[in-house]
Amino acid sequence: MGSLGYGTWIQPRPHSGTLPLGSIRVGGSVALLDPAPVRGGGKCARFVRVERGYVCVGPRATFDMQSPFLQASLWTEPAPGVMPYQYALSVGTPMFSRPVPAEKMRWKLGARERPRMSGAEAGHDELAELSPILPNGPMPDFLKDGGKAPGPRGEPEGTFLRNFPAGNMLAFTRAFEAFGETWVLSTDLSVVPARGLKRFRVSEFHGVELGSAVELPIAWIRKRERPKWRRGTDGFEPAGESWQPKTHVALTGREEVSKKRRFLETREPGLFIEDGDATRVEVHPMPRGAEKSRGKWIHVRVSLGTLTLYEGARPIFSTLISPGKLNPTPFGRFYIESKHHYSSMGSGRSAFWIADVPWTIYFKRPFAIHATYWHEDFGQRKSGGCINVSPLDAKRVFDWVEPPLPAGWDTVQGQGMGGGTLVVVES
Repeated sequence: MGSLGYGTWIQPRPHSGTLPLGSIRVGGSVALLDPAPVRGGGKCARFVRVERGYVCVGPRATFDMQSPFLQASLWTEPAPGVMPYQYALSVGTPMFSRPVPAEKMRWKLGARERPRMSGAEAGHDELAELSPILPNGPMPDFLKDGGKAPGPRGEPEGTFLRNFPAGNMLAFTRAFEAFGETWVLSTDLSVVPARGLKRFRVSEFHGVELGSAVELPIAWIRKRERPKWRRGTDGFEPAGESWQPKTHVALTGREEVSKKRRFLETREPGLFIEDGDATRVEVHPMPRGAEKSRGKWIHVRVSLGTLTLYEGARPIFSTLISPGKLNPTPFGRFYIESKHHYSSMGSGRSAFWIADVPWTIYFKRPFAIHATYWHEDFGQRKSGGCINVSPLDAKRVFDWVEPPLPAGWDTVQGQGMGGGTLVVVES
């Protein structure tokens, strides 16, 4: 069964009124356990059985796996690993249903060297690179000989689809050459001139696994490097070295006060860090309700910019996050509502769009823990209210939290699949 649109739900029984278990990616498919439809209820008359549930036989789904749309969508299948797609920032570009010859390219593209973004979009271009996007493979088959990217209901009438304003972000799989120019194939099958885009560099930041090698307490160094201290003849004196930003320091748990300044002993022999320079992560008591999510729970400290994973009373992973700046990240105790392999996001204004944000975990809609491919200023307030984490950390958290995402599914719902992991968000 192939998906032709958003909301191709997998239901626990053949009735459209039941709480979905998850959904299928647009352009994706799942195997049928039985090709014979069964009678349905609610707003859907017929369902087919798939693993774990049922899918409505309706306008959002098809049995025709050779349909031009599903065949074209094979070119946009997500890749395995941390980054399902490549990502780019628009500097202002048109989007087409096929490549356009140079003599017909009458649309103006924005300047790739434009100043950094400001206002509500400040920081959204921090990882965008000026180096050109280069072809990574041949032109998709469906675009050869003047072909157009098909839609779910057939081929679009025109060549020009829409303008993609500066500041918007898209995901793509394929970059190819046509008419002497490089084009990219967006995940929605739009064809975009690469000159109108800046590719995002992938952040290499990641948190730390906790166990026998590293245990809490630790201190995270956030935005700026911080000096190392040692005992001197008259109190503490600089050691002449520094800890670098976005690194962690193992602590012994002991501290000393000298001249009204507090110093924390690190596990580096003879070295201390000043308390005001350290973002301490200490063991937090297991909260009530964690047993409902198999003992797994997440502890988020908004003011510190930290996130810690726990299994029962044992912390197993710690990292830096970017909580809300434009809007506050909500405090409270929440159970994960749904997990999305990727989820597109906007600001409520049609001129702003962030495509296919990977490893998205909604804990109180519209707030989520998700990968951030446009910045790496972790430890600082940055987001519109969500909890931003690096792509490496996002996949680490996504794979660990309940419920698991079944193979071939695009989303999975917490309540329908036995409940989601507890998330505790504190100041």
